[in-house]
Amino acid sequence: MTAFNPTDIPSSVNTLEKLIVWASTIMNDLYTDTTAIESAGNAERTCQSAPFLVTAVTPPTWRVISRTSIPLQPTWRRQQKIWQFAVDIGSAAIPTEYKS
Repeated sequence: MTAFNPTDIPSSVNTLEKLIVWASTIMNDLYTDTTAIESAGNAERTCQSAPFLVTAVTPPTWRVISRTSIPLQPTWRRQQKIWQFAVDIGSAAIPTEYKS
């Protein structure tokens, strides 16, 4: 598990959107080599997050595009709080530079 304390979250992270970008960027940084089989013969990185320039709109806009594949405990379907059944991807610590 990548543990954190609420105090690790910078005070500038004050919306869910910022929290998602903050967390997905950390997971991308920590687990660059971790993959999961998601379909026959198809290994995908479990955590991906990066800024992309979307040129299909005017004006072109930078967007963070993230993808995370987190395993779930088998009993998750009988519960309402799915996040409580997330299985750990790894145990790396959050680097200091993400905490300010």
